[in-house]
Amino acid sequence: MERSTKDFTSRKAPTLPEGGKDPIERIVQAYGFSSRQALCRHLNVSQSTMANRIMRGNFPADWVLICAMETGTSLEWLTYGKGEPTFTKQDESSTKIELKKITNGNFSSSDWVEYDSRLLPSEVKSPLLIIFEKQNYLVDVTEVEITDGLWLIEIDGLVSVKELYRFPGGRIRVENGKASFECKADEIKILGKVVSRTEYL
Repeated sequence: MERSTKDFTSRKAPTLPEGGKDPIERIVQAYGFSSRQALCRHLNVSQSTMANRIMRGNFPADWVLICAMETGTSLEWLTYGKGEPTFTKQDESSTKIELKKITNGNFSSSDWVEYDSRLLPSEVKSPLLIIFEKQNYLVDVTEVEITDGLWLIEIDGLVSVKELYRFPGGRIRVENGKASFECKADEIKILGKVVSRTEYL
């Protein structure tokens, strides 16, 4: 039986909620991420783009659709927070973290892996896993002042993990064996601080 034109014209279009903060938080939950910054990396958008959507109250319709297609989460739940998410419930101790491999100074691969959240220090805000020179690093991708320790850095477009030491006057020593050197802090791009390291024997 065919529907009349009246049936379609009388139907009201759904009203989308105002604001993006709550839907974005549900998207983060649906993916199993530990932070909004992890969602930014997954969607390949900047943190400022996400912040603007939240502050301006823009409903993230495109992100909701992407999440629904990739995770099978209910559109109604992602949009309004009503009903059941209907995605496969993940272990509460499990979270998804991006895993990147560094080859010849560049990120050569990227994937998302399950990680036991009980192994994450409470102070880590945006975790990232790095494979570099037969070692695994857990990195906190955050903007902080350089202190002594291991860091994920970029120098002249090349990415690596190096041990840094801070000297007076804004000088930094980069430990690199016989090729160790000193430079100004602003000559290094800091990508994150290494929280833990696992070495293959």
